[in-house]
Amino acid sequence: MWWSINSHYHGWLLRQLPARAEHALDVGCGTGALVRELAARVERVDGVDVSARMIERAREKSRALSRVRWLLGDVLDGDLPLRPDGYDVVTAVSSLHHMPLRPAMARMAELVRPGGTLAVIGFYRRSTLSDHVVSAIALPAYAAVGAYRAAMGRGGKLENDGMPVQDPTTTLAEIRAAAAELLPGARVRRCLFHRYRLVWRRPS
Repeated sequence: MWWSINSHYHGWLLRQLPARAEHALDVGCGTGALVRELAARVERVDGVDVSARMIERAREKSRALSRVRWLLGDVLDGDLPLRPDGYDVVTAVSSLHHMPLRPAMARMAELVRPGGTLAVIGFYRRSTLSDHVVSAIALPAYAAVGAYRAAMGRGGKLENDGMPVQDPTTTLAEIRAAAAELLPGARVRRCLFHRYRLVWRRPS
């Protein structure tokens, strides 16, 4: 009955790719599930994670992919060998809450080339009545999706086994305020399964 909420949103992230994307960066890549999907559409992909175990597992799962580069380190570290001219798309899946919100958001925006896209699936701290109502609705919905996947032979927890876990400390209101300040024109939408979607296009 287990299934990966993070992987559930990969389709949305892939739909945010610019029409012409040559270089992509996935921040907090974990075992590389999204990186491997990006590599089917983008010429070169960098995956970065602070966990040596996750990077090791990502390499093991992706030996046949020559267009992928795995980087062990913190995206906020200026010495990390990221592309100096930036990326056409920067993604982050349930990793932004592991970092200080505003510095991480600003850093990821900085790495987006003009005309490029920042796309985030994030995790927020529940604080309002509507947060808790959505959370209550999500529980039976999660079970229903799990039952459907099991019936279709696609059950089992996917890709995120052993990943570092941290509870979010920022509320959806705080995330929206930071996005309004740092990413003018960004769209932030609440998702059903305790997540939010953020997309920002850097002006050309």
